[in-house]
Amino acid sequence: MSLTTLTHPVITFVAGLLVAIAALLTWCIWHTPANESATKISEYHNRLSKVASSGLKAGSPGEIAGIERFKDFLQGIGDVDFVRKNTLQTYAADAYLDDTLAVHHGVAEIEAYFVKTSETMTSYKVTIDDVGRSGEDYYVRWTMVFAAPALSGGKPVHSIGVSQIRLNREGKVEFHQDFWDSGRNFYEHLPIIGGGVGYVHKRLESN
Repeated sequence: MSLTTLTHPVITFVAGLLVAIAALLTWCIWHTPANESATKISEYHNRLSKVASSGLKAGSPGEIAGIERFKDFLQGIGDVDFVRKNTLQTYAADAYLDDTLAVHHGVAEIEAYFVKTSETMTSYKVTIDDVGRSGEDYYVRWTMVFAAPALSGGKPVHSIGVSQIRLNREGKVEFHQDFWDSGRNFYEHLPIIGGGVGYVHKRLESN
């Protein structure tokens, strides 16, 4: 093979691409995050244990008002002004939120997070499918359709999920844990990363 062939732009590009891929794979191998699954579950139970009983009886005015505020808040997240106006009325001052994408502590952090989320979306709709209670916990099942320029080329993304919440004596949300497939319904729609997540899903489904 001649020197001219080796320095051909296409050959140079392919070689550079292979080097970049090799470097990326090497970085991923050496920077694989530690398995923190046990720690996350421990934090979940620890946060639950810190929430005092609300004392709200099933069907009481306080319970109904608290649940309605939370349902309204879920449905209004797409409106920045609504988020700024209603977060403090919905969440307790020291509330805990884990929506599987991020963990936030305190109503100020939660409001800032939802404001930023709202600002990145071009459309958003949540339908409340069901609400159930078990002890101090409420489970709100929902269907969500949202769109953002960075996800799926701006096309609507559909997902289903459940929010587990606990209220304080004032009927405000003290604890909020979401359960939904953030891999399939969020990360899979991101450029570059989404291809890898989708590939893993397909491999698992074919086994």
